[in-house]
Amino acid sequence: MRVPDLRRDRPQPWRRRAALALLLLPTTPLWLASAHAGPAEAPDAAALVPAAGEIGDVALVADPSLRLPAVFAAALARDPARAVIDAREAEARVLDARAASLLAGDVALGLRWQDSGPLGRSGIRETEGGLELPIWRLGQRAAAGQLAAGSRAQRDAEGPSRALRVAGAVREAVWAVAVARARVDQAQVALAAARQLETAVRRRIEVGELAAADALQASDWRLDREARLQEAEIVRVHAELDYRLLTGLDVLPATFSEALVDAHGTPGNPLLAPLQAQLTRARAETELARRSRGGNPRLTVGARNELGGPDNGNVASIGVGISIPLGISAASRAPEAAAAVAAAQAESELALAERRYQYLHHEAEHEFTAANEARERLRTRAALAERELANAAKAFAVGEIGLAERLLIETRARGVLGDAAAAELEQGRAIARLNQIQGVTP
Repeated sequence: MRVPDLRRDRPQPWRRRAALALLLLPTTPLWLASAHAGPAEAPDAAALVPAAGEIGDVALVADPSLRLPAVFAAALARDPARAVIDAREAEARVLDARAASLLAGDVALGLRWQDSGPLGRSGIRETEGGLELPIWRLGQRAAAGQLAAGSRAQRDAEGPSRALRVAGAVREAVWAVAVARARVDQAQVALAAARQLETAVRRRIEVGELAAADALQASDWRLDREARLQEAEIVRVHAELDYRLLTGLDVLPATFSEALVDAHGTPGNPLLAPLQAQLTRARAETELARRSRGGNPRLTVGARNELGGPDNGNVASIGVGISIPLGISAASRAPEAAAAVAAAQAESELALAERRYQYLHHEAEHEFTAANEARERLRTRAALAERELANAAKAFAVGEIGLAERLLIETRARGVLGDAAAAELEQGRAIARLNQIQGVTP
């Protein structure tokens, strides 16, 4: 696994926007200024690189007392998914109450009145009232209990899964800010070196040691460093804005590195638990639909009063009846078929998620190993690059190498230093990502 290159992995849309911003500045176009203006007329870098307040909010302040768990808690408190957990809790209570009920549904009240007066002379008047009580089918109440248990499993899995998801977002946000700030630091160092080089070229042109055309090349190099710094500032501002929106904080932990946690022996994983609970619930819904095929039997208990008739008497009676759906039609099997499709989809999603988890876990472990190796290798290369820069500056000062060769060395060495700075951060981010995939929260 390669270590991201700060130069190659730079988001391309921001490169185009930064270049467009430079071209739209209310000054002379940069290429025209380089071609027709002398070194003293080159635009000031401060005018080209906008202040942080002009691009977005003020830069985040590092707080030595702030720790990553506190940032995680702040982001968790702002997470909109809390409403889902509350809804799961309410649903679990309702399904538990349903499974504990003696009846399978709502009681229905039935009333009937009949009078023969408008149609004949018998004078019979009937009044009837009763209650319809839905009763459980065989095994249906146990299936309802399984559905309630599946809902509780979803509720219990939602909290840790939500916390881990927020933890991953916080980790990525703080490391994105760190990488963006490192890019800004490297761009500032490169710009300072470009300005020093341009000043040295001007002095040597004045004393006749270099041709006047070399000033154009030095100015173009400095302008390129200014554009790269502006681009890095834009990326930094957007990374910090993402951090603010996620956590609601205007401060950043001064240190947020993590120790690697070995969670191989921990049973279960919050990343997969919601899908496992979803499958449990889907299977319970399928069983309940099978047990509820055709609807519930209904027990009717009522009373009847009849007044009139040949003897003009009053007859009162009570009655009990039952209605049992047979559940043999295709229409009665439709809910069960739909529930079986949902269960199959849940099983497929879980299998795909487990496969994806195994891949991501292996990738995170490989990324951690590669980051360690790259950091050690680039530390050595960075030390050599620093020496190369120093030697190139001395050689250029005494005229042993020309400006073109000096700029070539500068480009290569600055690239190595940028890679080394990125490698230091990537090693810490690799630990955070490995902890994340293992289900460890800060």
